Amino acid sequence: MTWAKPDFSTFYYFATSMATGIAMVLPIVPVMKIGRRFFILMSLIAVVLISLATLVSGLAINYLHVAFGGFLIAYNVTIPPQTGADRSPRREALEGGPQPGWSLLSRALLLVAAACGVLALVLDALHFPVSLEGRIPQGPWLTATFLGSAALLGSSLTSMVLGHWYLVARKLSFTPLARIVGVFLVALVARTACDGVSVWAQADRWETIVARSGWAGFIIDPGVFLIARAVFGLLAPMALGYMAWKCIGIRSNQSATGILYVTLAFVLIGEIIAAYFLTSQGLVI
Repeated sequence: MTWAKPDFSTFYYFATSMATGIAMVLPIVPVMKIGRRFFILMSLIAVVLISLATLVSGLAINYLHVAFGGFLIAYNVTIPPQTGADRSPRREALEGGPQPGWSLLSRALLLVAAACGVLALVLDALHFPVSLEGRIPQGPWLTATFLGSAALLGSSLTSMVLGHWYLVARKLSFTPLARIVGVFLVALVARTACDGVSVWAQADRWETIVARSGWAGFIIDPGVFLIARAVFGLLAPMALGYMAWKCIGIRSNQSATGILYVTLAFVLIGEIIAAYFLTSQGLVI
């Protein structure tokens, strides 16, 4: 069995996944309650990530990623001004409420952008030259892995930023934050399941690595990174995500936000390690 080194780097897969993940989870956050500035910030972060991925890929990025960035920019421009949490009661009365036409247009652009991002990840997975020993179809399994990573990265970053939003807008409902954290926990469970099955599917690859370096050598490298991936990327975020969920339930926003900050740091460590194994060894973890 041979594995051809892909053209794209660790950062490419990490950045495209996080950018798409942000667009995947934004539609479930109500713009009328949170306010436009939050959505401007998150969409700009996604645009910056997709732009950097374009640069590191040598402008060889999937055309759907380009469409994704374009639709996100259009969405950013068409978010209705002075909506929800951004709008004072006096101005609300004078201007007659938010503009529904713009709201529908911006929401449609966000959904189209998210669809382009998801399809781009699917194409990246279908064209990635990695074998899973024939036990699981390459395309569908890598697609599930890529989309799970995107949902995990996007929901962890979005929930952390949204938690900070509550520190300056204390009258906001906790429902949107609870919803995003719920998505994060579901994505984390799905990602953990993907990792477990992928290790089984690539058992022959792992046996070859152990046979070549011995158990002592395997534990030193790559075993230590696998342990870090499991502990920091999956187990710790699972415990922290549950703690954040409980804090939200008792409306303890400062505690939840601090926990979500640490959770994001751990998720970033885990997903970067996973992307590195994918691009350097062809191993899906």
